[in-house]
Amino acid sequence: MDEKKLIRFQRQQIKALQEEKAAAMEALDLARELGTITSLSPQRPSLDKLLQDICDRANRMIPFQSCAVYLVDNDTQDFVQPRSCPNSAAARLEGEVGSLITDQSFAYALQSDGPVFFLDSAGSSHILLHSLMTPFRVRGMFVGLMQQGKEEILDTTLKLFSVFMLSAVNALENYETREIMRNHSLELERKVRQRTQDLVDAYDRLDITLNAMQAGVLVVEAEGHRIVDANPKALEMMGRGWEEVVGSECFDVICSACKGDCPIVDRGLEEINGEHIIERKDGGLVPVQKTVSRVMIDGKLHMVENFIDISEQKKLADLKEHVDRIMRHDLKSPLNGIISLPDVLLLEDDGHLTESQREILGYIQASGYKLLNMINLSLDLYKMETGSYEYFPAVVDVYGVARSVLKDLFELINYKKIVIRERFEGEEVDKDFSFEIRSDEFLTYSLLSNILKNAVEASPVGETITLDTKEIAGNILILIHNMGAVPDSIRDTFFEKYVTADKSDGTGLGTYSAKLITETMGGSISFESSSEEGTTIMVELPGMNV
Repeated sequence: MDEKKLIRFQRQQIKALQEEKAAAMEALDLARELGTITSLSPQRPSLDKLLQDICDRANRMIPFQSCAVYLVDNDTQDFVQPRSCPNSAAARLEGEVGSLITDQSFAYALQSDGPVFFLDSAGSSHILLHSLMTPFRVRGMFVGLMQQGKEEILDTTLKLFSVFMLSAVNALENYETREIMRNHSLELERKVRQRTQDLVDAYDRLDITLNAMQAGVLVVEAEGHRIVDANPKALEMMGRGWEEVVGSECFDVICSACKGDCPIVDRGLEEINGEHIIERKDGGLVPVQKTVSRVMIDGKLHMVENFIDISEQKKLADLKEHVDRIMRHDLKSPLNGIISLPDVLLLEDDGHLTESQREILGYIQASGYKLLNMINLSLDLYKMETGSYEYFPAVVDVYGVARSVLKDLFELINYKKIVIRERFEGEEVDKDFSFEIRSDEFLTYSLLSNILKNAVEASPVGETITLDTKEIAGNILILIHNMGAVPDSIRDTFFEKYVTADKSDGTGLGTYSAKLITETMGGSISFESSSEEGTTIMVELPGMNV
């Protein structure tokens, strides 16, 4: 090759390299700008605009008669054509793609990471397929019907086209990520708005509820014992205004006796419940039933105090006790007349009364005495409650008293086929066994009557009731066991007043009376109960030497 030809050849090579460089720079610019448009633009691009941009930029790198982007539908996994360029060529491209899918050419192109060429159905033009894939999934396929033959396209151009397609895939990923984030943001905004509205509605409902409540409510910050809120009923009961109450110490307006000994803050209790006295600003006293609970508000410990005025209930209870005492007292006079009448009839009898009639008169008299004793006991229980009962212990045979009680319960015991077993120190004893304790016979009878009557009523049919007595550390322990179980609902309040369950005619005073009597005699009473082991009432009384 002569010198001129060599120079001309080198110039051609330089020109080709310059053209390749220019094409490469343009391809990189197209790819870079495509990414910039989708991921960095402050405005939200539409998918249609992004696909149009991909087609336009691809057409600047390789001239196409028409081109389209097919995307994978996430629900059906089918390839769908959301954008073609020009739009008028959509139907033709759809037909060509359908043929390529049928002969598996489309599937072959999906396995390649670069451009793949096929002849169109007429055999006159080449179709370029380039998969749009990330390392994790197939996003779609670029399809272009070329204006020139594939041999006319430089390898460098094809490699740069693959770089551009990679940028297109990233642009689609960025678009989808932005859409997901946007949808999440919109959903979060919706939830925040809804939550805010819910909180506003809840606050309004709470405010209405608190203002309408007939119970007083105070909210007290534990640190400093400062009142931070009070409802109208609380202000009314205290006889004070909002400005006087909110911001002041709770000790100054409602619980002065607890200063330095707050059950919640100083003693660490979770909740307190009981009767309380509120001293009004005008000096009046209001009895209330008060409950105090611990709550956390804005990360700080608070106490919520709610209280109900029980002035009327107190008046009614006092009136009831007063009426009961009058009735008990007034019943004793006619009852004494009934008790003495059998004696008059028996004294005046000249032999006309039969043995059966004499027994009936004796039964009437015995029942009268029992009723009189019950009236006396009810009066005594009131004295026990008020601490004014005078207790004079004597020597009493506990087994003799128990047998007397069981005799009165004979019909119910017989009806339920219950077996009564008497024991001492865990060993069986006969019906003549006696054991003396230091107590009051009448109180002992009332005590055992309440316990044994409950045991018979609670015992299942055909079971055994056991009376056992033991000496423990100088004290006397009386145990009465039956196979019935105390209901779970009343186990925590078993010995409280008016507590009853599953007894339509129950007064709820039996176990309460037993507790009062036991404590009056200087003892204590407790119980154990389960569905498997039954119930044992345990009465511990002072021994003979006390």
